[in-house]
Amino acid sequence: MKKVLKVLGIIIAILIVTLIIYYAVIHFDGFLNKDNPMTRSEVIELLEKGKEYPNYYYASESSWIFGSLNETKTETYIKDNIVKIVVDGETLEWTDYNTEEHIGLFELNGKETASVSNLDNFETNEDSQRGFDYSLITREDIYNTEFKYLGKKQVNGRDTILVKVWNKDGFEMDSTKFYIDEETGLIMRRVDYTALGFIKIDCDRNVKMDVVTDEDIQRPDLEGYEILQ
Repeated sequence: MKKVLKVLGIIIAILIVTLIIYYAVIHFDGFLNKDNPMTRSEVIELLEKGKEYPNYYYASESSWIFGSLNETKTETYIKDNIVKIVVDGETLEWTDYNTEEHIGLFELNGKETASVSNLDNFETNEDSQRGFDYSLITREDIYNTEFKYLGKKQVNGRDTILVKVWNKDGFEMDSTKFYIDEETGLIMRRVDYTALGFIKIDCDRNVKMDVVTDEDIQRPDLEGYEILQ
């Protein structure tokens, strides 16, 4: 009996140590420079700058401990206030914010169909960078979030700041981290923790700056489409 209890004790100890190591690894952000911390308002100002960045591409990919969470590949091309969204190689939406024209492409009753409309018909999320939401930082009044500046480090050769938010009525372990490019203000990555911080969902935005061409964001050719106004 003593041997059984001893074995069980060893197994439990190993499991506890394993969980501690796992928790530490998934929360480790690397070695951060904590000089010159930024306030929430300063970070919001930086994010607003990123919202206006004129030329970039992103294709967000989410993953967790069991692998990828993406069933499709969604790519977004942004240039000169024109945005094109492509899903698995097919154009889904095209929006010209200069003329406020929006085109959506889909199949309806077996026919290739295009809806052409004005942006007046759409609600705009003011707290997003071309579809990538950061309202957890800006809308403290709605989400009741605590804010913490974590520090700065180099990611892919660029200075990147890390910030964290979590619900004031919850646990800090259940938090969301944002990786923000210090120069452009673009969000590069978002990490969400749940289940007291033991589940990690990592969303890499895969941002590429200044690579989008006029051809990438040209207006879709609607010849052969049934047009819905």
